[in-house]
Amino acid sequence: MVNDAEARRMATRAQQDLNSYQAKQGLGPQSDSAAESGVNEMAERKFQEADVRYGGRDAIPSGSDRKPIPEDEGGIRDDRGRLAQAQQFEGRGGPEDKIERE
Repeated sequence: MVNDAEARRMATRAQQDLNSYQAKQGLGPQSDSAAESGVNEMAERKFQEADVRYGGRDAIPSGSDRKPIPEDEGGIRDDRGRLAQAQQFEGRGGPEDKIERE
């Protein structure tokens, strides 16, 4: 487990790296997949918890509130086994808080 000082040091280092000229301009080493897709997967190397995905239905932005939230992204299933829709996650805290307010 990382202590508070180490976490702050890592966050400062990450912020400096992301604010660098090279990062903002897209310079520096890029993989073949980054050149083809336009998505730089180097974030997975810099941040252990990062998960870079592109292509497919999950990566497409949607203006619809009816898009289901996958379980690996925090979605929950109701009593009938259906995934929660995006509209249920409006406001603070998600569907639990929304039900309490109604």
